Amino acid sequence: MLAQKPGYRFDCPSLDKYGFRCEPTGEETETGPRERVTALLDPQPISIVTTAPRREVYEECLRATAFGEVEWIPLQISEAGIRQFGEDFWADLLAHPPLEMLRCRT
Repeated sequence: MLAQKPGYRFDCPSLDKYGFRCEPTGEETETGPRERVTALLDPQPISIVTTAPRREVYEECLRATAFGEVEWIPLQISEAGIRQFGEDFWADLLAHPPLEMLRCRT
């Protein structure tokens, strides 16, 4: 599962050049902070407001439903992406990744 990285810091460089923007709403819920995620589409951007659950919320819920071996996998850029845009293009994204893969097994 691809998930918003728990604990993502919003005080990092803009992600606009990657086609999206993540902004805190200033609200906090029982499971984590609320945020606005905007896909910077042409002709009109699309925004959703969502909750970004904390890491322990994901893990506790998965274990409660018989999933184990929870593993968080860092974001990686494909070789094709590096060939097309170059390593420098991806530097901000890799330094402050907004997403992580979550792998678990039953």
